Amino acid sequence: MKIGIGIDTGGTCTDAVIYNFEEKRIMACAKASTTREDLSVGIEEAISKLPEEMRRRAEAIALSTTLATNACVENKGGRGKLFFFGANPEIVKKTGAEYGLTAEENLFFVDSRTNPNGFIQKQPDWDEFRRMLKEQLRDTDAVGVVEFFALKTGAVLEKKARAIIQEESDIPVVCGHELFEEYNIVKRGASTLLNARLLSTISEFIAAVKAAMLRLKLDIPFVIVRSDGSLMSEEFAKQYPVETLLCGPVASVMGAGELTSEQNALIVDIGGTTTDIAFVKNGIAKRAESGVHIGNWDTFVKGLFVDTFGLGGDSLITVNESGKMVLSNERAIPLSMIASKFPEILPMLDESKVSVAISFNQREEIYVALKPLKDAERYTEREAEVCKALLNHPMNLGKLGMVLNRNVSSESLKRLVREGAIMRCGVTPTDAMHILGDFTMYSVEAAYCGIYRLSRMAHTDVETFARNIYAAVEKKLFVNIGRILFEERYKEWRSGGISPQLEQAIGDLYDGDNDDFLNLGLKCKSALVGVGAPTHVFLPRVGEKLGAKVIMPEYAGVANALGAIVGNVVTRTTLEVGTDASDCSFILYGKGIRESFTYLNDAKERAKLLVEQMAREENTRRGGSADIAVTFDEEENYVDTTQGSTFLSYRITAVATGDYNLK
Repeated sequence: MKIGIGIDTGGTCTDAVIYNFEEKRIMACAKASTTREDLSVGIEEAISKLPEEMRRRAEAIALSTTLATNACVENKGGRGKLFFFGANPEIVKKTGAEYGLTAEENLFFVDSRTNPNGFIQKQPDWDEFRRMLKEQLRDTDAVGVVEFFALKTGAVLEKKARAIIQEESDIPVVCGHELFEEYNIVKRGASTLLNARLLSTISEFIAAVKAAMLRLKLDIPFVIVRSDGSLMSEEFAKQYPVETLLCGPVASVMGAGELTSEQNALIVDIGGTTTDIAFVKNGIAKRAESGVHIGNWDTFVKGLFVDTFGLGGDSLITVNESGKMVLSNERAIPLSMIASKFPEILPMLDESKVSVAISFNQREEIYVALKPLKDAERYTEREAEVCKALLNHPMNLGKLGMVLNRNVSSESLKRLVREGAIMRCGVTPTDAMHILGDFTMYSVEAAYCGIYRLSRMAHTDVETFARNIYAAVEKKLFVNIGRILFEERYKEWRSGGISPQLEQAIGDLYDGDNDDFLNLGLKCKSALVGVGAPTHVFLPRVGEKLGAKVIMPEYAGVANALGAIVGNVVTRTTLEVGTDASDCSFILYGKGIRESFTYLNDAKERAKLLVEQMAREENTRRGGSADIAVTFDEEENYVDTTQGSTFLSYRITAVATGDYNLK
């Protein structure tokens, strides 16, 4: 009997399952809190709750995580820099924000020129490039390099730039041609920069998994879910973490597919930081047509279509100066959770609760550092002092100011929060669930203190405020499901999103359509399949308002962990043949290669040989077994002219599929 372990590390909980491959069933499952200060602790706890006899017989471990997803939605990550070769700076600055390039200080331009056939007309000044590196690599975690027409040149500039960077430092470098085959250099650059920013996030996760396995004496291979639902090895994931962009959400889709037989459904996964929604049509999960789009990032990452937005059990709840409750996209540690870890915070919360002031006061905002500051020299002296004071000592800004003997504003802490050095603590839907009894794993007293204070600011009582939080979560979920349904029906709306007016109209439907003249309605014809821990609290009422069947399968709470273990290794490799107008030869290019041929058939035969070889090698590198099946997809384009039919291009894709290596 072949057994595997599936693990999912989310922003709030870490889940684990034991899966029987032959009987295709979950044999055991477990859940633990995600320990942000040391991910290995939560991973170890979740695995250790599984029956020891079963986990000792496991032959593989498969992982999913929402860490990369959350980093994109919250715009967090390591310090990455991107070098453009041959790109027009003005065009990049004008269009970059469409793809996520919003911080121009991370972008650097190297002058070079390449024609559309891949001929380099002007080489970069490599000496100047070396001088630039000495200045720019000082405070950098990782580097991305992209080159204009890299597909046609064989990526010679990207390769040389990487070699020079590796001579100058030991900072990780990833070239665009290793990740993507598309031409749009701005979008390719954004995706490559995102990869650089995520390197530290995924490396930390993999190190935590290894540490947990070592303590549990589990010496078995592990693989990680990619954004397209296939699997990859740990080494591949460490080098190309952008491939994990939708790792957690996609695992939930695959897990839901195992748990229900619905042929047409919306898979709804409410986690700690984000809600992820995917389409299943005729039993097949919908794929992203032009690449994964998440948060501010529009990428070339191939994956399933998953719409991700900021809504989860850890979404920060505040009250504005007008006394109106605000449900934000910002993630916070729930007060109930932080007080369970640090009970000494309770007197401060109780003191805040009975405060005479019932208006907004920034001094009441609470922050904590859960791990020592890494690379302290990269931060200012004041930032380092803040982190030291908050390390395992949550406190509000008023108390922090007293400890440091100076005023501290939330504005001055933005970089520390963005880079994960500290975290904000506050009232969240998780705290409301503690008040209303739907989830009481942590401190009910802390949840009460936080919600009591906000309820006074909103001029209502604790229970009513908690129910208003539920209503806000349900309304945001309802509006986003409505938006997704409209964008699926009218696909031209997806790129720009629905209008604010239509979004307001959908929101009015949730509140109740009471217009005397116009009666509106919104009905979802497919089932809503809920997975994820808090989904059962919020989805049924939303489904009722949408007139949709709601399904909450058994093991819905661990669907992501199940989805991780049921995948396989799939790789797609594409090469193209075109013509070189300068000498009428045929050029084979793609994946960092460029070869010239006199005869078309020779180029096509070489392309088929190479593409299969590369697909098999890639499959093995990602953790596939020796038994790999390869299929081909060929496309040949000609144009009719007065002289007859003229060859334009030949494109061949090899798809290699194999199970992942078991122990």
